[in-house]
Formats: sequence, structure tokens, C-alpha cells
Amino acid sequence: MHWFAVNTKPRKEDYVTRQLEAKGREVYLPKIVVVRKRGAARLSLSEPLFPGYLFVRLNSEPTAVQAVNWTPGVRRLLCSGGTPVPVPDAAIDLIRQRLAPRGRQTLKPQADFLVGSQVAIRQGPFAGLLGVVEKPISGKGRVRVLLELLQRQITLEIDGIDLDRLGLAGN
Repeated sequence: MHWFAVNTKPRKEDYVTRQLEAKGREVYLPKIVVVRKRGAARLSLSEPLFPGYLFVRLNSEPTAVQAVNWTPGVRRLLCSGGTPVPVPDAAIDLIRQRLAPRGRQTLKPQADFLVGSQVAIRQGPFAGLLGVVEKPISGKGRVRVLLELLQRQITLEIDGIDLDRLGLAGN
């Protein structure tokens, strides 16, 4: 038996996992925890590491492949020339090792804003402007950014979620 990648319909990974497990299949859906901002609230959400994909262990018999392909929410088993392509066990093991002991890894989109690094503001009234990090993230997840605006330098404290890292200023 080998691992195979299954392409699911959008946002149907959990549904397909339940469907395949109900059929007695071993399924692996690696997930990560990401912080999203909805209005003023910050939410920690568990999302698939590979959106639209999961892994299933099965033999490559045509009946097993058909059973997976006909599962509700599945687009198709990944194939090459009509033949399912196995995912090496070492690749699945590596993914499992990289994720935290509970099978999930927390990613911080705002992590590692270094003093002097250039950032782009993604959302809010200053969206599209470039700035330089003046002070790294506070405990509240905010970053102090220096902007050149109207021929003056101003500082803003912005949620790290609303920034994109661009590199060190001057590079």
C-alpha cells in the first residue's frame, strides 16, 4: 500500500477526510494553525497545509482508485498518464516530523519583522504604502512602522497581519 495525493473540491478537505475514513481508508490531512483578522477580532484557525489536497493510503488497483475518485468532494486522485502517482513514504514522514507533536504547526504571518526591514501595508487606510520597521512586534502583534507621507516621516503601529515583508531597506 502506498500514499497517494487526492485533489479535493475547494474547502472540502475535512469532508472528504470523513468520507474516506468512513470507507475504511487511512487518510492524512496535514493542518496548520494560522491567525486571521476578521474586523477587530483575531482568530486562530486550523487550515490545510496544502489547500485542496490530502493523502490517502491504498493499493493502486483500479477498484480502489475508482472508489476514491467517486467519493463525494473529490476531484481526482493525482495521476500521470492515467496511472496514480504514489507519494513516497519519506515525504509523508517528513511532513509529519515538521508539524508540531499534535500534528499541527502554528504559523505566524507577522513573525520576524526585523528593525530596518521594508514592509508593504496590505490593508487599512495606508494600504499600498511602503514603510520601514522601526520597532518589532509587541505582545499584541503590532509593529511600529516608519512611513514617508506628505514629505514628512510619520510612525504608525500596525497589526503584523496587515503587513508583507519585502526585505531589508536599501536592498
